[in-house]
Amino acid sequence: MIDMTLKQSVHKTLQRSRVLRYKAYKKVGVAKHRKKIDLSLFLMFMLCAATFPFFIMPTATILMKPEESVVDSSKIVPETEEQVHTDLGDEPVVAARQASLAELEKRVQLGELSMDMRSLDKGDSLLGILADEKVPVSDRMSIVESLELMIDLKALRPGLTFMFFETKEGDLLGLSVQVKEGETIAVVREDDGSWTPFTAAGRIETISVRKQGTVERTFSGSAVKAGVPDAVVAQVTAALDGEVDFNSEISPSDAFDIIFEVKKTSSGLEIGGKQLLFVGLKTDKKEIARYAYTDRTGTPSFYDARGKSAEKLLLKRPLKARARLSSPYGRRRHPILMYEIFHHGVDLAAPMNTPIMAAADGVITQLGRKGAYGKYIRIRHASGYQTAYGHMNGYRQDLKVGSKVKRGEVIGYVGSTGRSTGPHVHFEVWKNNKTVNPFGRNAIPSKQLKGFELEQFFSYAEELHPDFARHRAGKIPPVPSPRPFEPADRSK
Repeated sequence: MIDMTLKQSVHKTLQRSRVLRYKAYKKVGVAKHRKKIDLSLFLMFMLCAATFPFFIMPTATILMKPEESVVDSSKIVPETEEQVHTDLGDEPVVAARQASLAELEKRVQLGELSMDMRSLDKGDSLLGILADEKVPVSDRMSIVESLELMIDLKALRPGLTFMFFETKEGDLLGLSVQVKEGETIAVVREDDGSWTPFTAAGRIETISVRKQGTVERTFSGSAVKAGVPDAVVAQVTAALDGEVDFNSEISPSDAFDIIFEVKKTSSGLEIGGKQLLFVGLKTDKKEIARYAYTDRTGTPSFYDARGKSAEKLLLKRPLKARARLSSPYGRRRHPILMYEIFHHGVDLAAPMNTPIMAAADGVITQLGRKGAYGKYIRIRHASGYQTAYGHMNGYRQDLKVGSKVKRGEVIGYVGSTGRSTGPHVHFEVWKNNKTVNPFGRNAIPSKQLKGFELEQFFSYAEELHPDFARHRAGKIPPVPSPRPFEPADRSK
């Protein structure tokens, strides 16, 4: 603990020193040469430190007399009054501009500025991200040099999210990034066009929000009325897809209980997407409680209170638009070959470039052109399932063979490549290397958490929801009524 505190103190001291030198260099107009100046100052210091004993020792020997070895401090009178430089005091200089970041965030909330978020992907650099954001070349190096005072930019890990604060005309006023839990680094543009770096502690807070209500007419409308964001409502319907038919199984007076996660900065600005953590639904026929949990393999899913995942049906129409079944599964007369042939999938007609989604969680095993299929993707899922998507117009840019995809995640776009008569997606489902009807009941069996992972899930769920113990116990059978007292038959 002491070592960690010492490391943090040294880290803050070095940051403070770099910023103070940077400000001094800016004042005299030599900030762009700061690295060379720092090196020169360091070499001069080392030279002075090495030669200092040789100069001071002979001088001290000659000047010092035995009777002057003890000095009466009461006789010392200061020639001038001591001056305290408040600008070099103990206050953390690097955090002095935290108000400026809060001001930018407030202006975003008021609609005066816009905020663009960009995640750092593998292989990305800050310079590349700045170029994508159309930041002028003259500002890019200044921003990078300013942030280098606070952190080694080469050590930035993929997944970090940069927030860009821009005017309506697209001029960048500042950017920030949370580099670790409780610490954000940022740069803000000054009036003279220069960039000032600083850190802010505890900038981003994660909050769990719980909303409860009853269905009035529709589930989605009632949930939004209760304060559940549209994006979270969509996550709820996706999480319960296959378990609940929201069109036919939901009635007025049915109750819902939803917990979702929101991330906010200290000024109240919401950042990132809201994430569903728990969904509870009570109807006349069933009571459902599902907890979002990421297992040890990094796969997120929804589990009941006993650690069993819900059975997932593969999406039957994996498109983000209304799709028309233009050709069913089975034998048919091919529209181009003009003879009868077995159709191993279904054709779903939709407008060009309609987003195509993964039908279930899985790993891409094929991506590229494949004969009559045109542009093609094949995905391996759990329990021996595979799905294939043909005639695509293109793929999502970051995908490749080996990429992991989630259920409902966009993988490509509707096209008419290969042997095709118009824009549609050819959708196939394979079970143990044999094609099956995509419109059949194709379900991936549920998974049961075990051992230490199950205990971790219990601990997480108990902290998340106050009724976890009841959810885990399930329905308690009614206590049988006591039998009426019957006096003993003494005749026997």
